[in-house]
Amino acid sequence: MLMNNQYFGSHIIQIDRVGSTNNYAAKLLNQTKIPFGAVIMAQFQDDGRGQRGAVWQSKSGENLLFSAILDGSLMKECPTFYLSKCVAVSIKDTLSYFVKQKIHLKWPNDVLVERRKIAGVLIENQWKGNNLFSSIIGVGLNVNQTHFEYGFDATSMKLLSANDYDLKEVLQVLCTKLNFNFNRLLSKEYSDLQQDYLSSLYKYNEKTHFKIGDKLEEVVLKDVNENGMVSLEMLGGKIKEYDFSQARQII
Repeated sequence: MLMNNQYFGSHIIQIDRVGSTNNYAAKLLNQTKIPFGAVIMAQFQDDGRGQRGAVWQSKSGENLLFSAILDGSLMKECPTFYLSKCVAVSIKDTLSYFVKQKIHLKWPNDVLVERRKIAGVLIENQWKGNNLFSSIIGVGLNVNQTHFEYGFDATSMKLLSANDYDLKEVLQVLCTKLNFNFNRLLSKEYSDLQQDYLSSLYKYNEKTHFKIGDKLEEVVLKDVNENGMVSLEMLGGKIKEYDFSQARQII
């Protein structure tokens, strides 16, 4: 394993306010020679985004909001969704370093504690022709925020532990975990990463509810494959696969 390589956190840019750290990172890549591994950390996002156009709500200066820029050429031999699994496992490992509660990973891109959302991930790729140039990994992690808008079922590290946290310290730990798990990914330790991912997957091998099209279905969550498709055992025992656009898990 290439444990000396620092793929995340080699260069940190701190900004007070931005529309979206992912958009800011993409502009920097197009306009300057910002190094791969750079992390853009913001105090506040006006237009924080999640999957399916969801809005990420966060109070200024209380949470960890950042985007990390990864060299896309490193991902040539890696299965598509394993980067997302790598990031999710790294967030889980970071939270486990600070809090005692059980961490769950919810397909495709959320992190839960006690059925409440504590983190989300949005990975956006930039291509040059047929080659992946970069992956921009956006992370929102609730750290010190204790009040959330009505209808936004969330929690934070502070709510879980009653402690205040230094955002830079949390980022440092998370970058360490990202580097460790990404080295595992490059070393093709796919089965170990998959085991780590599935061991924390919300409702894995249990009955759960998914909204599939217009129907609410009771299913058993059986797997998430290398392309990010979820395998569900339907009533009657048949296994079907769905992507992000086709199915949504209900907490």
